[in-house]
Amino acid sequence: MNSRKVLLLVASPRGAASTSKSLGEHLLAVLEERGMALKTLQLYPALGDERKMSELLGAVDLCDLLVLAFPLYVDQLPAPLIDLLRLVAERRNGQARTGQALAAIVNCGFPETAHCRPAADIVRLFSAQAGFRFLGCLATGMGGAIGNRPLGKAGAIVRHQRRALDRAAAFLCESREIPADVLALMGRAMMPRWFYNFVADRGWKKAAKKYGTANRLFDRHYDGRQET
Repeated sequence: MNSRKVLLLVASPRGAASTSKSLGEHLLAVLEERGMALKTLQLYPALGDERKMSELLGAVDLCDLLVLAFPLYVDQLPAPLIDLLRLVAERRNGQARTGQALAAIVNCGFPETAHCRPAADIVRLFSAQAGFRFLGCLATGMGGAIGNRPLGKAGAIVRHQRRALDRAAAFLCESREIPADVLALMGRAMMPRWFYNFVADRGWKKAAKKYGTANRLFDRHYDGRQET
């Protein structure tokens, strides 16, 4: 029986209704089948709440495997997550830590997974600074196609992502680094790029119509050539 403790930290402002949570919980379900003890915490409800933040930091100290699940914001980690990682690194400075590992799951709304590379590098550097063994970052583009649906209900479009998370769990439960081929599988496109762009474009237009801004989609407020 594997009694190691896993903490899934969901760092999405959408919380329980996020793609980050859907991806993270699929991984946790597989780890639970392998006997690992699970805990899930949301970052955003802890912001400005001293008690919840103390609980979160304590859970980070006690877990054997920390899994960060977050969306990409301007090719970066969400600002509250950056602040949290800085706080964790400061708390752990000079303290010997053994046996703790870290993995990450990042998704972006762009069709190309490559946009997630800087975020993966940031998490890797944080792991080294804070004393975690970095086991890899599972990154995928086209996150908008998942929404907040459980992966089991998202259909064939997420077949690569499901397989990647399932395979990654086998390595994580043994505190082994996720192989490159599994990371590559996670990043495979869910659908043709043209189709994803077509659906996303329709979504923007629908939202603009809903909020009465359809006639302003091509505004260029910060273009110096625009007439005033």
